[in-house]
Amino acid sequence: MPHSGRGGFSMTRGRWTVTSAVGQAIAQRRPVHAAERLDRLPVSRWLTGVMAILFLGWLVESYDIGLTGSVLPSLTALYHLNTAVKSVVSISASAGVVIGIVPAGLLADRVGRKRVMVGGTIVFSVLTFLTGFAPDIAALIALRVLAGIAMGAVFPLPYAYAAELCPPAVRGRFTGIADSFLSIGYFLSPLLALVLIPSVTNDTGWRVMFLLGGLPVLFALLAWKYVPESPRWYEAKGRLADAERVLGGIEARVTAELRRPLPPPAAAPPAAPAATARVRELFGRRYLRRSVTLWTTFGGLFFVFYSIQTFMPTVVTSMGFTLTSAFAFTAVIVLVSIPGKLAEAWLVERWGRRTVIIVFGALAAGAALMFGFVSGAVMVLAVGCVMSFFGIGVDPAVKVYTAESYPTSVRATGTSVTEGVGRLLSGVIGPSLVPLLLDVAGVSAVFLLIGAVAIVAVVTVAIFGEETKGRTLEAITATANRRRTRAALASARRRREQAEGADALDGLGPAVRAELGVQVAHVGLHGVA
Repeated sequence: MPHSGRGGFSMTRGRWTVTSAVGQAIAQRRPVHAAERLDRLPVSRWLTGVMAILFLGWLVESYDIGLTGSVLPSLTALYHLNTAVKSVVSISASAGVVIGIVPAGLLADRVGRKRVMVGGTIVFSVLTFLTGFAPDIAALIALRVLAGIAMGAVFPLPYAYAAELCPPAVRGRFTGIADSFLSIGYFLSPLLALVLIPSVTNDTGWRVMFLLGGLPVLFALLAWKYVPESPRWYEAKGRLADAERVLGGIEARVTAELRRPLPPPAAAPPAAPAATARVRELFGRRYLRRSVTLWTTFGGLFFVFYSIQTFMPTVVTSMGFTLTSAFAFTAVIVLVSIPGKLAEAWLVERWGRRTVIIVFGALAAGAALMFGFVSGAVMVLAVGCVMSFFGIGVDPAVKVYTAESYPTSVRATGTSVTEGVGRLLSGVIGPSLVPLLLDVAGVSAVFLLIGAVAIVAVVTVAIFGEETKGRTLEAITATANRRRTRAALASARRRREQAEGADALDGLGPAVRAELGVQVAHVGLHGVA
């Protein structure tokens, strides 16, 4: 005989099943808000499994990002690249990301996160694999740009997923742990280069590294089978039946796993109205300050990451070390970013996103300023590891901060535009200057620039950043709405006061109005005595 449980669940033959969460909603023709139902879910094997698949996506994607820096010394020797061509090779994939990331975000807000993420992964995997057969440097650059465009479809979406599926109390921690998988991928690139590229004149090793870049297609298959579309996105698009179906399945699995009814959903602010995502919304009064803060923070701090990932082997070689030592140093420096991200994952739910970004960013900036003036293997490794621990370790805090800052209807667009602008600054404009600056002024000038840009990012978030720790996505959105409402009320109040003043003047005689006009003109020209 069925036994009724709290929270709208029943037990039949020893198994918990969902009843009222779906049944009452259908009966009352009023679906329960997706935010209420997702945010009350405890951490479960289901959530851990979905996030693990997303973690795998970060890992395989980061390997592809690290490829260019690892093969650049070999390509330079084999194809006799000058400084200008080295700059083009180094920024080719990042330039593609910048081109593809904003359209991909718009598409993800229109057709769903899952389709864009899986499709983009398949395309960039195939293109990276084909790069291993590139006949010359021009073909390699073209394939890297195209692969970057496809990668732009993938970069921001796991963070949007994490923000929309994880409860507020663990959202930052999950993202920090997930981002540590990125560093594992970054570490794999120089590590494999150490094994596969024994000398700069070897023409096989760099090709094998690109061939291995085709493996992410396996992640695409797993994501298509096991990762659901975001219920928040379904609801924002008005697809309530689909939202109900996915939410009901999630609740049933979590309830069966816990063998107890779920807590009742808490009241939450209403979701932002469903709308087609438009980039111009990010430039409007509601989000402009938030967007500019995020763009500056992302661009400034990710310049540290790109400088390490793309140029560390070249920089270390220019300091007089061998190519083998350069790969080994880079592998160690990148490896240290993993405990940095795990430390971030622990601190971000205690200190908050804003504080972690400020502290980690400031320490990374200090290490970057020092790096150009150190010498000797021990000091190069020590200062490089500090720069990596904090400068790459801060990245997940920046990413979850970005994903939390926009409502569901424009979340993928907002994160994509932020990553697009940020990577334009940190992955295209900045790195295009590094080879030239390295040739003209040396290592110290390069890292003075990197440290100065990081300081600008830290100061920006310290002055203009808002804390989002522990808040629901809807509450964060409501803050922007309240600010817009206050601005609209203040504007309306000013217009009303102006109108009342005009009405008062209309009640005066012509001679009095003329005299007041002369006095006002006098004050405007000479000020108030």
